[in-house]
Amino acid sequence: MRILILCTGNSCRSQMAEGVLRSLNPEMEIFSAGTKPEKKVNPNAVTVMREINMDISSHEPTSVEAYIHQSFDFVITVCNNAKESCPVFTGKVKNRLHIGFDDPADATGTQEEVLSVYRKTRDLIKEEFTKFYNTEIKNQMENNEHLKEIVKEKYSKIANQSKVKNETSCCGSTGCCGEIDYTVFSEKYDTLKGYNSEADLGLGCGLPTEFAAIKNGNHVLDLGSGAGNDCFVAHALVGKTGQVTGLDFTDVMIKKAIKNKEKLGFRNIDFIKGDIENMPFENQMFDVVISNCVLNLVPDKQKAFSEIFRVLKNGGHFCVSDVVIKGELPEKLKNDAEIYAGCVSGAITINEYLAVIEQNNFKNTHVQKEKKIDIPFEILLNYLSLDEIEEFKNNKIGIFSITVSADKI
Repeated sequence: MRILILCTGNSCRSQMAEGVLRSLNPEMEIFSAGTKPEKKVNPNAVTVMREINMDISSHEPTSVEAYIHQSFDFVITVCNNAKESCPVFTGKVKNRLHIGFDDPADATGTQEEVLSVYRKTRDLIKEEFTKFYNTEIKNQMENNEHLKEIVKEKYSKIANQSKVKNETSCCGSTGCCGEIDYTVFSEKYDTLKGYNSEADLGLGCGLPTEFAAIKNGNHVLDLGSGAGNDCFVAHALVGKTGQVTGLDFTDVMIKKAIKNKEKLGFRNIDFIKGDIENMPFENQMFDVVISNCVLNLVPDKQKAFSEIFRVLKNGGHFCVSDVVIKGELPEKLKNDAEIYAGCVSGAITINEYLAVIEQNNFKNTHVQKEKKIDIPFEILLNYLSLDEIEEFKNNKIGIFSITVSADKI
């Protein structure tokens, strides 16, 4: 969750609002900025925030220009005269809000009288932003957690079937016609060195190891490692002196991957349970990060790429295969949780995808491969009428699998 709070000087109201939101949930990415930033945070604002155990003394006023090329879930203006002094933020924004407050810097009188005005503004900011968090943010975060639970449930079922079962059943793991075929994007792995058929559930949408430039001795992290398919291919590339770590948040997948590893007798592969949005790893642990058709299942893609950047060593790189779209998906597809778990409705546009990578400080971004994906007619029919399917096709909305790489420099 990325939130930008705007005012004119970014020395008082926006700084207090940033402090309040950070105190409510430290895992959110909260920023504040101004159109004409002051040189330092207002000392009276620092004082009254410290009284409620919120320290903003280390904050620094920042120009809105520093964030103009970034994307945010919310941009909130807090000046009461925002319409006159705060320009329209031209970066990518999902939601724009105005929660206005009078400027306490206009207060006059004794120091105590001035501080009482700051306290009143502080309390109003705390009240309004707590209300905003409890209504807007918590609901969205709960929805994100709900989507994660759907993914866990679906992929736990898939883990209990073989690739052949997933491919030959009417619709992947469920065997129920009209639901999602989770193998519709998959690529052929059987010619790759290190391939293990028991780890291949047909769930990928590319071959990230093909373009990942993995070297002997590298430490490789595979995000959403499933039954270990890409990890075993990566193992053949890193050799005996390297290390491969698979991260997955599904218990059944982790158990299946460990069982496959034990059958092969590999000692330099680990499978760890964890969330891609909050990885259980130290900073700068890995030379290469790979992932195969998984990041679309992560509700907060900004957080995912931020975590990838954090765990990569300086000079390291990532290579991921994923699903993107060109155009706008019909609402029935976009809003359906079942198709979300199949990677389609969770897809963002290719331009948005590449922008998220850039915003997280990666360099030399390169789309290594792009392939158009057709959703079978019988699956579309479960979500759209015949007329809507025809319109969907005529609008030439494209669903693509891409393999993209970038460097941490």
